Amino acid sequence: MVNSFLSCLSFLTIIRINSDFDAKGSVKFFSVVGGLIGLGLYGLGYISVPFRGFLMVFYLAVITGGLHLDGLADASDAFFSHRDKDEMLRIMKDSRIGTFGVLALFFVLLGKYLSFNAIKNPLFLVFIPIYGRFIAVYLMKKLPYARASGTAKDFFKRFDLWDFLAGFVFIALSFFLFNPAVVGLITACFFLWGFFLFSYFKRKIGGITGDMIGFAIETTELFMLLLGVFYGL
Repeated sequence: MVNSFLSCLSFLTIIRINSDFDAKGSVKFFSVVGGLIGLGLYGLGYISVPFRGFLMVFYLAVITGGLHLDGLADASDAFFSHRDKDEMLRIMKDSRIGTFGVLALFFVLLGKYLSFNAIKNPLFLVFIPIYGRFIAVYLMKKLPYARASGTAKDFFKRFDLWDFLAGFVFIALSFFLFNPAVVGLITACFFLWGFFLFSYFKRKIGGITGDMIGFAIETTELFMLLLGVFYGL
């Protein structure tokens, strides 16, 4: 259990702790590590605007080692290339960043910056990385790995309900911390967004890759931030 948690921490953040890497076991801790990342956002939430937004965007990029941003850029280049599946998979493997990758990074980071500055309740910020990692677990459960081999392949071994437990616990907790009616609407939007990503990925690729997981995490964080701003959290 401890080794699985440390493996997850090492994979999703720049914190490296020597352990035997357990990809499958680490999945159940994705939301937990998301919560730990969110605590950093909570602390930064008491800094004055506009410095708060910049520091939060910078913090997320640093603490994750830019892992998800890289996936966002690569997947965006592929999705908007209007090529077939095999060519999109090749584009995602290309280390060079294209126009659509740059545009995706610009708009997602700008959206986060503006949203971070607009959020009123710093406690809601704790949940933003949780939503992002929970959606990653959902998509890994619903979609097969799209490559014969790759960095993320080991995460796609058999799943069980324990992989989702932490995410559901955090969502349940949010009903006690915020207005239940608002949280209910936000949670419904969250699951609809997850289904949209699932349908989009299935139609485009028929599966999922590590870059697509990064795309999902980054866009989900932005989507949930925008919902938080819209509902006055």
